[in-house]
Amino acid sequence: AGWAARARSPQALAYTQHTNTHMRASACLSYAQRGPLFSRLQPAVPPAEEWARHGGELASELCGGAAATAAAPEELGTAAAARIFHLYLPLYFWCLGRARQAPTGRAVGIGISAPQGCGKTTLVDTLVGRFAADGLVCAAASFDDFYLTHEAQRELAAAHPTNRLLELRGNAGSHDVALGTATLRALLDREAEVAVPRYDKAAFGGRGDRAPEEAWHVQRDPVDVLLFEGWMAGFAPAGDAARLAGLDPDLALVDSFLRGYAEWHDKMDAWAVIGIDDLSHVCAWRTQAEQAMAAAGRPGMDDAAVADFVSRYLPAYRAYLPALYTAAQAGGVGGKPTLLARVDGSRRVVPTAELGAPSG
Repeated sequence: AGWAARARSPQALAYTQHTNTHMRASACLSYAQRGPLFSRLQPAVPPAEEWARHGGELASELCGGAAATAAAPEELGTAAAARIFHLYLPLYFWCLGRARQAPTGRAVGIGISAPQGCGKTTLVDTLVGRFAADGLVCAAASFDDFYLTHEAQRELAAAHPTNRLLELRGNAGSHDVALGTATLRALLDREAEVAVPRYDKAAFGGRGDRAPEEAWHVQRDPVDVLLFEGWMAGFAPAGDAARLAGLDPDLALVDSFLRGYAEWHDKMDAWAVIGIDDLSHVCAWRTQAEQAMAAAGRPGMDDAAVADFVSRYLPAYRAYLPALYTAAQAGGVGGKPTLLARVDGSRRVVPTAELGAPSG
């Protein structure tokens, strides 16, 4: 089926209500062509009409107001136009190409690796909506969904009392790998009524706990596409004890736990990697999020607490991002098709020159 055939599916028609239908196709394609990721869509570049249809729908969803009558991306404002036409849509169309190549009877799994605070949740939600607009069922799961229970995390910390990186959830070792493996397998095998765990980060004073099963999300329909996201998605064990010790003496144990995550990574058919060249962005983004929570009247961490929180993740970023970026720019993460998008401190996609170890 071609582009137009998918656009007429019942699911797609539902997305044509209350949306921008004024976007000029030629203007949308011209703007998209100026983005850093456009060349990665060759040779199967979607027609201009698809850029206009999806772009108009996203403009209405994400921008509202005057966006409903915008005729060209520039009328949305620089930040919104770039986010839609230089990141969300190129990534979506690239993922759609992978879905087209999925073997019959199995969903396509796409791993999404992106630093904390870069906008993973909004990105994934947007991709799920785009697939639905094209009549495909897309499910999303996160590494966070499979964190250990509060009690199991306490036991992990007690078993390694001197390891600061395992004191709290987050690093390799703090997930229920078996639960994640079983859930991913069921989703990718297109089973129906799959229960996907949820994690309550606010439980136990912010220490977190797995939500009760009645609060889990149930994926009713068999899926066509599974998006699996995480800040450490795609990280591969380094195995270099001397290098790890030089970065942080607690990393060796994290590295040993990381070997078990191959069960998750191997299930992915393709990867999308959001890259950064400065780790200070992670702390800045987290600080922004906490300040926004405080402004909304919700409890959040102060700047010192944010710095401590982020410091528990920085050793893993320093240890594993260089190899991840190298793989993304060479044969692909795990030898799978990979799209690398580099963003700056404003979360704007920028040209991807050689991306190596981030500073900071």
